Amino acid sequence: MENRKKLIILIIGFLGFAAFLVVTYFGYGLLSSEYNKKNVTIQAEKDGDENKQSTKPSKFKAKVMATDFTVYDENSKEVKLSDYRGTPVVLNFWASWCPPCREEMPAFNEMSNKYKDKVAILMINLTDGQRETVDDAKKFIKENDYNMKVLFDNEMDASDKYNITAIPRTIIIDKDGYIINDYSGGISKDILESKIKSLIK
Repeated sequence: MENRKKLIILIIGFLGFAAFLVVTYFGYGLLSSEYNKKNVTIQAEKDGDENKQSTKPSKFKAKVMATDFTVYDENSKEVKLSDYRGTPVVLNFWASWCPPCREEMPAFNEMSNKYKDKVAILMINLTDGQRETVDDAKKFIKENDYNMKVLFDNEMDASDKYNITAIPRTIIIDKDGYIINDYSGGISKDILESKIKSLIK
């Protein structure tokens, strides 16, 4: 009889423990589900807020006036950017030893001839006197039969003022002297012509 009572108590205890495990399992699953739903909702709201922020128009950017500088023509005569005030200007910083510069030269020469009466395209040579000299630049221009306006930055005035650390670099300036585009690296003929057309329309 005593052994039977112990067996019954053992069975009841086992069933109670099993019931506890079942309740704990499903209770945890329910809480976990609710937690995940809450987190998903919060993340969706967060993502939605970020998307809303990304679609807001950017803040108005004030126009930047192009800084004046002094360079020299092939006759060593001073030429200033301010000499062209009232005319749209395209500045291109280049050197004859620069492969990307050499690649885009035909496009600049073509645009210089095509729009010479409407836009001043100034090819600013980085004439440091060592890696690039006036003679080097002139030789390159002559050998390729280019006839665009080449200016020499002998004193590095233009390159310093525009923080030229890599070439080619092309800066588009409107007739009022404000910078409207600044390109680092090579520029295609299509983009160059498109920007020139936007200056003269």
